[in-house]
Amino acid sequence: MRHRFFFLLFCAGCSARPLYNFGEASRAPEVDVIAERDGQKLRNFITDSVRDLGLAQKHYRLTIKPIYSEKPFAMSSDGNATRIMISYVADVTLRNEKGEVIFNRPISIFTGSNIANAQGEVILSMYGRNNSVLLKELSDRIIESVRMFLSDEN
Repeated sequence: MRHRFFFLLFCAGCSARPLYNFGEASRAPEVDVIAERDGQKLRNFITDSVRDLGLAQKHYRLTIKPIYSEKPFAMSSDGNATRIMISYVADVTLRNEKGEVIFNRPISIFTGSNIANAQGEVILSMYGRNNSVLLKELSDRIIESVRMFLSDEN
């Protein structure tokens, strides 16, 4: 019985493939893992878009470090802020197959949002701060910047 278990465990590992393949067979651009939930969303948007770049002839590695910030503004007469400025600034680095940095640029996106001061508005305000739309726009800007750089490079 014990041998069957180990045999089954061994066979199950045969179908596993490594997540990252750094060999010659892999020529698709790679996007490094980005920390936190917003980073995961951003990476998924970029990974979906990077397939359309047509970079298969060379091996590139894209590293992105996003910084999220909220700054209050538009103060009311009681001294409380009524709006906040939401921003993402992504430090984007593209490396070639030798590991050399060929592109490094900060890319940013901004938007404003209301801050709730009544109980019912709090839920609407929190719902409005869903950052998926901002992250999608940031990914589009990143892809467009990399595409423009690579078209000038070639």
